[in-house]
Amino acid sequence: MNMLDTVILIIPRGYYQIFEPHRFTPSSTILSGAGNYLVKCVNNPTATDKQDGIYRPRLTLMKRMTKNGIDIPLKIEFSVAKMLYGNNVDEVEEKDFEQVVKALGKAMYAMGVMVFSKDIKEAKVSAFHPSKNIELTSGYTSSFVITELNKIDVSKKMDLNKDSFRNNGQSLQFYTNSHSLVIYDKVQDLKKPDKRAMDKDQNSLQMSLFEKVAVQEKRQILRIEARLAKKVKLNSIFQHLGIKENPTFADIFKKDVCQKVLLNYWQKLITGRNLFLFEVGNNPKKMLDKVFKNRPDIKPKDAIYLVGLWTLSKEGIRDTRAIVERYATPRTWYRIADDLKFLDEISGKTYHDWVRQVDDAIKGFEPYRLSKQGMSPK
Repeated sequence: MNMLDTVILIIPRGYYQIFEPHRFTPSSTILSGAGNYLVKCVNNPTATDKQDGIYRPRLTLMKRMTKNGIDIPLKIEFSVAKMLYGNNVDEVEEKDFEQVVKALGKAMYAMGVMVFSKDIKEAKVSAFHPSKNIELTSGYTSSFVITELNKIDVSKKMDLNKDSFRNNGQSLQFYTNSHSLVIYDKVQDLKKPDKRAMDKDQNSLQMSLFEKVAVQEKRQILRIEARLAKKVKLNSIFQHLGIKENPTFADIFKKDVCQKVLLNYWQKLITGRNLFLFEVGNNPKKMLDKVFKNRPDIKPKDAIYLVGLWTLSKEGIRDTRAIVERYATPRTWYRIADDLKFLDEISGKTYHDWVRQVDDAIKGFEPYRLSKQGMSPK
């Protein structure tokens, strides 16, 4: 199970020690004086680290006022899988927790910061990204699956700020400031520069995987990632799923927690919406006959309307919605959307096999490892 990738931990002042303040920019000594509340001191991996395939976290210090006085928390942002394996194609599992904590502590020590293992485990989580790498089979490509998923209709709340379908079907993102669902072609993403990649933290070891995975083995790896970027949203999701709020690092490093979160996004945004889009068949005449059989009293004009809606939807519900809303109010679309439920009800449920593959992978949540395929991540 790739339980999780990116995690942001918060260590309060007094639970870490900085013995090389000059490694921060500006030097963290600036925060010891009066004021300087807007000064941010960062200690990030260097260009040399990336070139040498050395993975390190991003460390940030910033003074703030709390109800208990002044605090200077240490923010630690890192990829769990990269911390352990140097890449996030290989996936971690619960038994790797102690190794991850040890590796993180060692990496921070090399950056001039010491945090005890106990305090890493008990650190509060402000953001994290549960995710899953899924190797597609039966001739399906990541690009095909992403293009199909781009047809679905999602809440306007997810579309409000940014909705991206990039690079000819290589990535799809349903986004708000507090959370997002990202689906992308992991193999193609490995070779992109940081500015264009969905994974913004590539290094030489990560990028070297591309030659083996893409060129030699021609694997199709679909990446699905729920990004809980804000603590308030994280707690809201956890409350909805019956998971303890305000989690520590140890609390989220569990299969059932990460699986529940990712499965919730997959079912709520994807499989819970208009699965008829992914049916293998595409015959309007057969659909017209099915409409009459399921609604014997329907008028021919209304039946033809439903077939037209079905045909347009198969091309993309969100595109159809966008056109309708140019000429009518959003309420008009919501009335039309009720008819999509009927089309779902009468669908033949014979979906493309990639739907089952992805669904099974998330429900099974078994770890994907390149090393298990005869390739070592080291």
